[in-house]
Amino acid sequence: MPPIHHTTPEDMPTNIRPSKRPLGTIALGSLALILALGWAGREAAFAKSAAEAVKSGTINVGEVKMGPHTDLGKVVGQAGIYFAGDTTSSSKFVTGRFVLEPGKTPHAPHTHIEEEVMVIESGKGVISVDGKETPIGPGSAMYTAPNVPHGIVNTGDTPIVFYFIKWAPATGK
Repeated sequence: MPPIHHTTPEDMPTNIRPSKRPLGTIALGSLALILALGWAGREAAFAKSAAEAVKSGTINVGEVKMGPHTDLGKVVGQAGIYFAGDTTSSSKFVTGRFVLEPGKTPHAPHTHIEEEVMVIESGKGVISVDGKETPIGPGSAMYTAPNVPHGIVNTGDTPIVFYFIKWAPATGK
């Protein structure tokens, strides 16, 4: 059978007629492409942040770089960080050591979105949690939930040495 010659697209059978894509279809296709590129960028950023996440390991106290900590423009002690960053199940994870001078506080009672634990190694003072003050010494520990006011004051004659751990729930992982 000889081939059929069509002169216009309208004369062609519908299964082989060139499509006339409405502007909406083009816009949807473009949007899908943009979303796919955005998702790929997000995944690349997540992979990079995962590479920079806190890694398992051990740090000895002698390896912690201590530096001056100031409050209201005055040095109140020395602080150093062991680990800081995101982990597989938390964000804003940080653990550190603080040496607080006698009669000083690192800052006024405050709140933050992270949960926090403090463990006292040596010295004497007072910790306030949600308005309740408790005398503390070696072996004392404090826990605070997110957004609960808390603080510490050294009331002794020697520095308080304490360790702190803070973390927030992982977001978007």
